[in-house]
This record gives sequence, C-alpha cells and structure tokens, in this order.
Amino acid sequence: MNDDIAGTGAVLALWNDVTPDVDAEYNTWHASEHVPERLTVPGMLWGRRYRRLCNSDAPRYLTIYGMRDAQVLESDAYRLLLSRPTPMSARMRPHLCNLSRWVCDVREALGFFASTNLAVWTFDAEDAARLRADEHASRTHDLLLAQRSLDAAPLPWLTGGQAQAIEGSWLLAMGMPERARASPQAIPGAILYSTLPVKPALPRL
Repeated sequence: MNDDIAGTGAVLALWNDVTPDVDAEYNTWHASEHVPERLTVPGMLWGRRYRRLCNSDAPRYLTIYGMRDAQVLESDAYRLLLSRPTPMSARMRPHLCNLSRWVCDVREALGFFASTNLAVWTFDAEDAARLRADEHASRTHDLLLAQRSLDAAPLPWLTGGQAQAIEGSWLLAMGMPERARASPQAIPGAILYSTLPVKPALPRL
C-alpha cells in the first residue's frame, strides 16, 4: 500500500437507494453529517461516497470506509453512533432501501481512489477477482481487492424490507479514466460510479 492508504486493513462497503422524495435531503445529510460523523470513530481512517453512473439493477449509492481493522465496528465509539442516532440520522433511516453492507478484509490496495470514476465488481472466488484486476491493470493505479466477512453482524436497525443482497465474497474496485463514463460497456460486468463530495471530518471522539 502507498502512504495514502497505509494502515487500511479493512473496508466497510455499503450500497443503498433512498426514497426519491428525500433524495436531495439525503445527499446533504450524508455528505455533511453522516460520513463525517463516522470518521470521528478511532480507527475509521477515510470515507468515500459514490453515485452509480451506468444502467444497472444495483443500488444508486455506494459508500466505502477504510478502517484500521474490522474490530473498529465492534468498538464502543461506533456502537454509540448506531444506538444514538442524530435527529437527521433517525429521520433518514426509514427512507434507506436496497441496502447491502459488506465488512471486508483488505487483501490488496493501491492508491487512494484519486480517480473520479470507479468500476466495482463482486465475485464468488478470489481467482476470478484477480483475473479481472489483471485485465484492467494497465488502465489504473487505483485498486482495492477485499474479502468479505460472511459472519459480520448486520445493522441493528435494518428491517428485512430495506435490505438487498449483493452476492459474492470478493470486492474489486478500480479507478477508471474519464472516458469510461462515455463507454461503460467497455468494462464488462462492472458497476460504474462517480465520486460525490464529503465534508471534512468532525473532531475525533
């Protein structure tokens, strides 16, 4: 890993949609409060927000957090945020839908997703994930390969009607050049995303 992503031993990836009537409100809350709040947790190192670009059945939004290790999600600081949501968080929770949450151990990471466009795949097997990474290695220096923990605890407030299963055990995310936006079909099987803003983190807990 390079210096920008050094120390990232695990990632938390969350896909979700939101009911259309609160989409603008959701984005303001997510960028200005929710992600910065999560980054106050010790061991939560960085957070990136994305919106889907291509036609796909996948949820519209993707958020990826880098963590020191997966145990950060078991810490008192993180559990406190789950159990005591802010008023806006409590308001937004019922509007989240098609949510899938992956807790993953990082197996390979290069760069810090400097690219504004991201191609994301999920795979059942490591060999398939690495083969796809090799196919696109000449396009990018930004890469994340992570293995999903299948026994990670679910969000305690999530109802069955809000969840959507993203299948697979391996997550591959690669930065893509700007021209990828114009020809998403040139990246087979990928879901393409573009970065969204995140305000600076709040003071640490």
